[in-house]
Amino acid sequence: MPHYYDEEQEGPFVPYRIEVAARGQHLGIWSAKGIFSKDELDQGTKLLIDTCVLSPGWNVHDLGCGNGVVGIIIKKAEPTCRVLCSDVSKRAVELAQKNAGEHAPDIMVRHSDGYGRIPEVFDTVLFNPPYVAGRETIYRLIDEAHEHLRPGGLLQLVARHNKGGETLKKRLIAVFGNCDDTRRASGFRLYVAQK
Repeated sequence: MPHYYDEEQEGPFVPYRIEVAARGQHLGIWSAKGIFSKDELDQGTKLLIDTCVLSPGWNVHDLGCGNGVVGIIIKKAEPTCRVLCSDVSKRAVELAQKNAGEHAPDIMVRHSDGYGRIPEVFDTVLFNPPYVAGRETIYRLIDEAHEHLRPGGLLQLVARHNKGGETLKKRLIAVFGNCDDTRRASGFRLYVAQK
């Protein structure tokens, strides 16, 4: 049975609207079965959006974008940022394109497994890892993100500390040499590692 991190999803593609609120933005977003957190903005993603470090003019990558909510809200909150949303799931990419077209038309949306089709370098990568894909997949994406950050750039990853987050923090320290996890809410932490 396909998961949200697979390229293809089973079942009919029937988009529907959900309401989301984060970082001072309130939006109606298209969603559908077969993507992560299809019916609401999950608490981890909300923490990522609300507390991520962001500066004007940054190149931002929303890695594993799902319906595009992170990249869209970041673009609306800081319009000078250049935002790329990507996902391995074709269904997620279609939803992100639909939502970007409605809320932030100059966002780029790209179908890619990790950085396979992404040559760009970023100031920050925002990432809510697909836990069901397994640790090795997440480690690969962390390693790839490191290679696609400019010197001084930030990987900002959200996780439940007691459900894998502590392990991911160790991986971030191994790859980046540092990790700040002071931003916390509802059992989640935002792990910020600087290249």
